[in-house]
Amino acid sequence: MSRRTKIVATLGPATDDPATMEAVLRAGVDVARVNFSHGTAQDHIDRVDRFRAAARRVEKFVAVLADLPGPKLRVKITAPRDLDPGAAVHFSMHDVPARPDDLALTEPEILADVRPGHRMLLDDGRMQLEAVSADGDRLTARVIIGGTLQPNKGLNLPDTPLTIPAVTDRDRAALVVAARAGVDWAALSFVRGPGAAAEVRAALAAVGLYVPVIAKVERPEAVGRAAAIVQAFDGVMVARGDLGVEIPLERVPNVQKMLIAECRTAGKPVITATDMLDSMRLNPRPTRAEASDVANAIFDGTDAVMLSGETAVGRYPIDAVGCMHRIAVETEGHMERVGASLGSHFIRPGHEIDDPITLAACNLAAEVGATAVVIPTLSGRTVKLVTRHRPWPRVIAVAPTDAVLRVLALVWGVTPVRMTPAGPGGDRVATAVKDAFAAGTVAPGERVIVLAGHPVEGGPNYPTIRVVRVGEGGTSVEP
Repeated sequence: MSRRTKIVATLGPATDDPATMEAVLRAGVDVARVNFSHGTAQDHIDRVDRFRAAARRVEKFVAVLADLPGPKLRVKITAPRDLDPGAAVHFSMHDVPARPDDLALTEPEILADVRPGHRMLLDDGRMQLEAVSADGDRLTARVIIGGTLQPNKGLNLPDTPLTIPAVTDRDRAALVVAARAGVDWAALSFVRGPGAAAEVRAALAAVGLYVPVIAKVERPEAVGRAAAIVQAFDGVMVARGDLGVEIPLERVPNVQKMLIAECRTAGKPVITATDMLDSMRLNPRPTRAEASDVANAIFDGTDAVMLSGETAVGRYPIDAVGCMHRIAVETEGHMERVGASLGSHFIRPGHEIDDPITLAACNLAAEVGATAVVIPTLSGRTVKLVTRHRPWPRVIAVAPTDAVLRVLALVWGVTPVRMTPAGPGGDRVATAVKDAFAAGTVAPGERVIVLAGHPVEGGPNYPTIRVVRVGEGGTSVEP
């Protein structure tokens, strides 16, 4: 069977070779993540160019996701530094340290929000400090759990409500590069509330970039405002790395399930990320626990699973993608064989006409034994509403522009196909079936469901469900 769950892979030095880039695409990558926390502007532009060129060679619609750095505190040191339990550590509250031994940070203004007693976690929580005092120039903390601090490691402040803007100066600089690269999605880091959506969209518009925006949920405030954040943004990333530092680690699995359910209800894509196959940075096979983690995210109903260091800097980027593909196929195949429905726990809102129409199309596909649901679409909205029901028949989105098709590459179960203009008064339903046939996604003899909001080119919005059989040459014949 074909894979429904999408694979997001982070680009980096390990995928820079054009042959490797093409190989990871053939292995199953649907979306390339560009991590703007690392690398230069030219690095990012060159990698996107190589990815686009490889996608053209393999003839595949794929998306590029710009992952913005956000207010991620990183320690600016040039050599490792030992932090001993009980020792005092001083952080500069300005770009230029007051004293030579002070630790400098990428966003030092955040320290103004830290109060005595607040936890300060370094290197994903491996080292723990407690804030003691601040004098306006430097913040003093005491080491609770020590270790060796490596350059560019992160600092998390789980007890500190942040007051800085949602979009930082580093984000704005990254968006200039993202616009030059022509990305398809943008992800905002450390989202704290729904108001950040308007702020990042304004920043996108300022550089002439109009793409959907994903909220990365990794702060305690965001977990408490999850429903509002899902409504405000176009999708969500369950960013389990920083999330597992900012909230108790044992809460992360439940938060993951909650976020996936919220996105499913809203018909918006959700990515499950961080440490999915992390051991494959150094090993050709993952651990059993990692394989189970990927499978469980798919059981939860995630749209996509993500690889980070495994493909960016790992030794086995092609193997990591191939392994994730096989886990997804096996998991989905098991669910289909036992009759499980990824939509069985989905609660339909039922307020818009599109809600019962899309559910009816999925139910009808199952009842008549249709092998595919073909959806001619201009924006992709109807496609997302259909896929939240997780139908087992293939979902074929037929759209007129590459921009829409690339965006839909992130959405569960979608096969993007280019639309042929039907012309004034043309039948979009019949044209969509022909386009799906020409792309090799349906074959003569297959029974398919066609769902169209505007069935006639230039006509009114009359939601239409049609059952057809694919005839010779892709014609639509009686079912």
